[in-house]
Amino acid sequence: MLKLLDCKEQQQAAKATDQAERGGVGTEVSWTSETRPNVSGSSKVTGEEQLADGSQCMTVSDVVIVDGEETTVPKKMCRAKGASGYVKV
Repeated sequence: MLKLLDCKEQQQAAKATDQAERGGVGTEVSWTSETRPNVSGSSKVTGEEQLADGSQCMTVSDVVIVDGEETTVPKKMCRAKGASGYVKV
């Protein structure tokens, strides 16, 4: 999906994912490209689980729309016990 986005848009998408993670399940954060018309997207937290080792994982669905064509990519983000942020796994 990242190949569909320019560098600035990738940063916007990453920021949306970070904001959605903080909100938890059901939180959706949308963005609109600052560099190209007709490019937008969103990140939505669709699931969350606690693993036996104490780490937490979330399922995030990223949507990118370029000239009306929508691409959806689910990803799993996990945070180790005691860690401050989530990383893609």
